[in-house]
Amino acid sequence: MIGIILVGAGNIAQGIHLPLLTAASGVRIVAICDRQISKARILAEKYNVPYVFRTLEEALHLPGVDAVFVTTSTDAHAAVSMQAIAAGKHVFVERPAARTLQETVEIKTLAERHGVHVMVGMNHRFRPDVANMKNAVDRGEIGNVYYVKAGWVKQRSTDARWLANADMSGGGVLVDLGIAVLDMILHVFDFGRVRSVTASTFHHETKTVEDVVVAMLQFENGAVATIETSWSLVRAEDLYYCNVFGKKGSAYINPYRLVRKTGTSISSTTSPQKKTQLEIYKKSYESEFKHFFNAVRGLVPMISTIDEAVERMKVVEALYASAELKREIVIP
Repeated sequence: MIGIILVGAGNIAQGIHLPLLTAASGVRIVAICDRQISKARILAEKYNVPYVFRTLEEALHLPGVDAVFVTTSTDAHAAVSMQAIAAGKHVFVERPAARTLQETVEIKTLAERHGVHVMVGMNHRFRPDVANMKNAVDRGEIGNVYYVKAGWVKQRSTDARWLANADMSGGGVLVDLGIAVLDMILHVFDFGRVRSVTASTFHHETKTVEDVVVAMLQFENGAVATIETSWSLVRAEDLYYCNVFGKKGSAYINPYRLVRKTGTSISSTTSPQKKTQLEIYKKSYESEFKHFFNAVRGLVPMISTIDEAVERMKVVEALYASAELKREIVIP
């Protein structure tokens, strides 16, 4: 039985983590920590969690704790993660791992010193359509991929107002939604490292952080990817997509579709999408948590590691620099 402490009882914890972790096999939530202790008590009663505390420090004395789930606002990610690591606990921290590259490196360094796992929540890797796309690319079904066009357009939750506070979030829509799209691209495609980036940002409905990002990434193998992400583009519904073009065909997600060219003929196959978008979203988290626990048990290698998070944050900081300086940024 893996015992866990959950730190941060906000929207994501209430809607995703607590229901799924409570239902997970071989897992027990030992305590919930939140600065609003009354909220922690209500949730603990609902999910039959024995202990509540305001801070992780108060909870670390409990026996049978193997891992800490960090679902706080981003400004607390580094401090809480490092406190858990120093106590010898494995860590699952929601994206982004921290507000800055420097904070992310500090988490990585401490985790290496203490020999514990740190997984960063990048649930899009675990979507079934993303997995299908990766399998098709790995098998060479569309040939060498040279262009990826991906994006996520979603209205910002008015309940998470801290996302628009740069001191708390570390940035705007780029570190909320864009980093998940970036991670998905780097996970699915073996392009090598990002060589250079160009980005533009806009501030339509937020003052201190960006709410629209349009970016281009050039990779060392010559491939190009574009990312668009927004909280404020006016649409009737949310949009999540990834269009991939190779020398022998193309692939698309949401829903998953594969297009292949044989001679002069073109064939298209679409996988029926039997689940709703909400079901797909929740299932990706369920699969992600299962992977984390299996890695902690030593059954599989950990993916979406803090090492990968460091590389993602290097790209993110280059994108911000490009937008500010209005020029291409080469990543050393």
